[in-house]
Amino acid sequence: MPINEKYIEDFVENGFMHIICKSVTGSKLFKDDANRLYFLLKYAKYSIGYLKTYSYILIDNHVHFLIKSTSSDELKSYLKSLSTDSLKTHQKKYLANEICYSEAVEFQMKDFFIAYAMAFNKKNGRSGSLFVNPFRRVRIVDEQHLYQLVIYIHANVLKHGIYKEFKSYKWSSYQTILSEKKTILQREEILDFFGGKDSFTKQHQIQSQYFYTNKYQIE
Repeated sequence: MPINEKYIEDFVENGFMHIICKSVTGSKLFKDDANRLYFLLKYAKYSIGYLKTYSYILIDNHVHFLIKSTSSDELKSYLKSLSTDSLKTHQKKYLANEICYSEAVEFQMKDFFIAYAMAFNKKNGRSGSLFVNPFRRVRIVDEQHLYQLVIYIHANVLKHGIYKEFKSYKWSSYQTILSEKKTILQREEILDFFGGKDSFTKQHQIQSQYFYTNKYQIE
């Protein structure tokens, strides 16, 4: 079934985006914690220079990311810092202005999904596609949308009945945002946006119950 075009919006410079990647036929994207850790490490590698990450959650058959695209100047500066021999074809084309900014980011994300799928298939004796293509991406329209989406992503385990207490779920950004450990997440910006840690945790508790009770859907 074709994906509605509203779910495949273009990436724009310095724009917030909700990325949703789903598995084909609802199959599992992760068999164990080693898969999940590998996925996050791969994402960190492929997102450098392209995306700034604000929140995420890994569910068995889909993943949510809240990201902000870098600027064209930032991306080109990053690509120019790499050795020419290591550049992929789409990266060379972007530096040569042969593809647009949105295409450059989309190609990089597709490379990430392909790299993970190949490793997952090899480890689990599997073949064929793992992710629905194209992956979904929805632009964040305003601060209220952004505010709700951070909580919605962290509370996603409630929506799907996986955990009754989202704060203890290991594979979301919630605990990392509240911690002091090293991270690629834009921790300070998120906490400032919520008005500090106390407000962050309080609003998550209040709003997550709303999402859980009402099965609320945020795109």
